[in-house]
Amino acid sequence: MGQAINEGRNGVLAANLIGVALAAGLLVLMERRGNNTLRHLLLPGFCAGLTTFSAVAAQTLEPKEGGILFLAHNVIFSMMVIVIVLPLARRIIPVRS
Repeated sequence: MGQAINEGRNGVLAANLIGVALAAGLLVLMERRGNNTLRHLLLPGFCAGLTTFSAVAAQTLEPKEGGILFLAHNVIFSMMVIVIVLPLARRIIPVRS
């Protein structure tokens, strides 16, 4: 049973990190293109739907399975993705003139 929980957690972590990376890239794109209306649709709508906060919250409540450590991994790795993706996106995406 522990193996199945770890595999599920890896999928949740991957979905969260992909969502965070996509949100960071879209944020820079919309910042550079000046499109705030689309930002309100894509960031809280699409990216929040892709990430799985409810799964993280549910799995955090499993202390025997290292729930707090899983939460810490999600937060730390998400911050690392933001630190990597934001500067990279700002270099790649040109400012609309």
